[in-house]
Amino acid sequence: MDKNTSPSFLSNRISVIEINSVWFGVDILKSKEVIPLPSITPVPNTKEFIVGVFNLRGEIFPLVDISTILGMEAKPIKGSDMVIVLDGKSMTVGILVDRIHGVRTLDNVQVKPAHGIVSRQMEEFVSSVISEKSSVIYLLEIDRLFSTSLIRTYY
Repeated sequence: MDKNTSPSFLSNRISVIEINSVWFGVDILKSKEVIPLPSITPVPNTKEFIVGVFNLRGEIFPLVDISTILGMEAKPIKGSDMVIVLDGKSMTVGILVDRIHGVRTLDNVQVKPAHGIVSRQMEEFVSSVISEKSSVIYLLEIDRLFSTSLIRTYY
């Protein structure tokens, strides 16, 4: 795999999350914590992907639904949802997910470039794709996602 197709992950392990029945992988070193859906305080005058903010042991974090940023339908909030708290270069953000599917070790043979496989809107934030037996995992570039003007406008 050449440097143009490899994800810029710091480790070779990913947390696998599900959003709207689509599986995504995030660098495990970016994953700070996974929590059940907390009490959410809405933030007025924000875009629809800003779900609100939540308190985690005295710290306030934004909660974002990244599905619309990735070109998918907005994720309906359910009591069974989870939040994965992710550390970007300049901010820590919680993202709303349906469920967590655990941790996987990346095998470079499995990793393929995302170009031509994902939509143009998603391609900006997905570096690579992993095909497993019956599923596809899209590897998210969290720093790229969190540095978009959409999110930076608010945080």
